[in-house]
Formats: sequence, structure tokens, C-alpha cells
Amino acid sequence: EIRHEVSAMKTMVKQPNPDPPYSLHDAYILKLQVEEDILRLITQCGYVCTTPPCNQVEGDVEITGIDWEFSCVYVMEYQGVLCGNYGSFTGRKITVADFLWEYPEATLDIMDETYGYHQVKLDGFLNVGERCLEFQLDICYAGEFRYLLKE
Repeated sequence: EIRHEVSAMKTMVKQPNPDPPYSLHDAYILKLQVEEDILRLITQCGYVCTTPPCNQVEGDVEITGIDWEFSCVYVMEYQGVLCGNYGSFTGRKITVADFLWEYPEATLDIMDETYGYHQVKLDGFLNVGERCLEFQLDICYAGEFRYLLKE
């Protein structure tokens, strides 16, 4: 019999991450631009404010202090099922630089976003011409996550 002495342990509760002021869910990314350690996501129509009335706002996103060595993109192509459904897929994990070189004209439909300590993960659909793939963009950064609002 295994017994745990919980009362002898100090308990720390992880606080949830604060809600971001804007959501990238359903944001349509036309282009990823890189300048030194900055990644800019150029949106078609911006993103949504997370406070009521939750209006759409025009703007782009800029992430600074990117650690390119620890940032990557997973690209998945489904086999025998529609993209995004349960089933078999083939895929690769590649650097962001390789992703930008291999998919220069691709657009991204962001379906989900996850934030952690100096990291962001964006998931969704990668549109390459008539092909629909799935992607996960994992970014490690030491700078700022900026919402660039257009007036």
C-alpha cells in the first residue's frame, strides 16, 4: 500500500495565464515577415477584442526577441480524411526559416492559440494553393508580444 503524506508538502497553485486583450482565433494571416529577431504576422482583417462587445479590430501582430533555434513549424498532411479530422497524416517539423522558404505564398487560418512562459503556439490550417494542410507554429521569444492596431 502506497500512502502519500499531502499535509507535509507545501502546495503551490499555478495561476491561470491572464486572458490576452485580443484573440487570434479565426485570424487569417496573409504573410509572415522576418526582420532580425522579429516575426510579424500580417493579417487580412485583424483579430477580435476579448472584452465585450468583442469587436473585430484591424491590425497585425509582432513578436520580438525570437529565439530562432528553438522556434519551429509542424506541417501535417492528412491521408484519406479531410484536413483537421481524426485520422492518419504525414508531417514534418521544420525551422521557421525553412517554412518561409518552402511556403512563401501560403496563408494561415489560425484556429487556436496557446501562451506560456516566453512562448506562443498557433495552430490551424495552412493554405497552399488548392491544398489544405494543418500547421502548428511554435515560437520561443524573449521580447514582447505586440498587437499593432491600425487606426
